[in-house]
Amino acid sequence: MTVALDIEPAHTHKWIDAAAPTHPSLIDTRHVTGELFGFINIPMAVWIDEHGTIVRPAESASIERSALRDMEIPEGLPPRLEQTLRVVKAIPDVSDDYRAAILDWARNGADSPFALSPDEVVERSRPRGADEAMATACFELGEVLRRTVDPAAAVPWWREAHRLDPANWTYKRQAWTLVTTPEGAEENDLMQGPNEVYAGNWLDDVVAQGGGENYVVVPRL
Repeated sequence: MTVALDIEPAHTHKWIDAAAPTHPSLIDTRHVTGELFGFINIPMAVWIDEHGTIVRPAESASIERSALRDMEIPEGLPPRLEQTLRVVKAIPDVSDDYRAAILDWARNGADSPFALSPDEVVERSRPRGADEAMATACFELGEVLRRTVDPAAAVPWWREAHRLDPANWTYKRQAWTLVTTPEGAEENDLMQGPNEVYAGNWLDDVVAQGGGENYVVVPRL
């Protein structure tokens, strides 16, 4: 099952419609699944067995290699665009191995070497301290204010969520796209560059946190 984390349901319809009716898809406008399972980026996944037990915690869940990984970076690009492409190419890619692991688990269930014990799931889960919990509250309050009062009312609360939990990219990218995507655009702005509303942006924040190598929660397979 796929869950789209997006406060604007219309942003998800293109992909959900393409997957229908064979693939079940939901839209989580409040990021509840992120709070419950520890999703901090997309795509991420948890594995839940037929008994309702989590057998793998939240981790990067790409199942196919992006074409950007293998493209040659043209000469003469604007410096910021060139740096963005280099950062993207540095993001770890284990998509082939992860896809194979999913298939192994589907075939072998609890006997799959990729299905973890409860202790292993806990050990591999992202710690959740006071700052992360407060960031969740700030994000949720900002979304309530955005819907019921004024979109601008969300900004200070979302800025605080970004400060408290800087590694949570779902909070950041959700906020950035609302101010960097041109009105009426059919596609969200994926580069999410510097803007006057939020202190951070995608490229500068990724670099500040150690580069593309540290951008995703790499599955330990």
